[in-house]
Amino acid sequence: MSLRHAVELAGVEMLVRSARCLPFEPARSLAASLAGRMFDRGGRRADFALKNLRVAYPELDEEQRRRIARESYVHAAWNLLDWARATAWDDDDILARVEFRGLEHVHEALSKGRGALGLALHLGAFELAVKAVPLAGVPLSAVGRPMANQRLYERVIAERSRTGAEPIDRRRAAPQMLRALRANRVVAVLNDQYSRRTRGVFVPFFGARCSTSAGVATLALRADAPVITIHTWRDAPDHHQVVFGPAVETPRSGDRSADIEAATARYNEVLEQIIRTHPEQWVWAHRRFRHSPDLPDLHY
Repeated sequence: MSLRHAVELAGVEMLVRSARCLPFEPARSLAASLAGRMFDRGGRRADFALKNLRVAYPELDEEQRRRIARESYVHAAWNLLDWARATAWDDDDILARVEFRGLEHVHEALSKGRGALGLALHLGAFELAVKAVPLAGVPLSAVGRPMANQRLYERVIAERSRTGAEPIDRRRAAPQMLRALRANRVVAVLNDQYSRRTRGVFVPFFGARCSTSAGVATLALRADAPVITIHTWRDAPDHHQVVFGPAVETPRSGDRSADIEAATARYNEVLEQIIRTHPEQWVWAHRRFRHSPDLPDLHY
């Protein structure tokens, strides 16, 4: 293990120990303070967030956009704190902090026997949702991006799978996703970030075309699987809503390329609607509109 990876792992273990020892309110206040200071210092990520918010909310003034961006940093810190705290939680502890809404949409989708693709996004405590959903009786497989730090990645995967979720490595995702769908599982895919242009299609998102992964639409068509939404949001300091949305239409005209593009555009529309309900809880600090043909003057 490299020195950098060893330091990262030690930092995570220190965070876990601190989160378990500190009372909740002081830990929460400290996390918010540190995150706010990080945003106030500026830097590339804060700049990304503000540029994205100028695209998404042109009607707001700069101070309003800064407030949303700063709050998104704070929520990210709280989510990290909750991830660390949850390493000590049993099933009942998790369920005491989570309320499920829309489970009927999952049951309806799975009643067809072809599994379901869960369109998810980086909003709220999504890592906690991966733990919570299996406890609601939903067979869940979650696609995740591997980390360069293998030991840390193993730590994260162990937490994700502790309550029954099946982790799927994004590098070899398609065969595993198809197997999970055939086993009538819900396959959750975070589909709200920039995708390499060779793997995505340019479809609207907050009014500007941006490269979006076509994987969900491609698999939905190939497996004839329904697509539902899954998102979580924090509704109180130590409580979360996990929400399942109704099936999102996937066009099936027979023109595969056109159907994939139209479906991906529809998925983006639904994700945008979810983000607009809780913009301060979405992760704005990434280059979502990179290479957008509609934003030639946007430089990250």
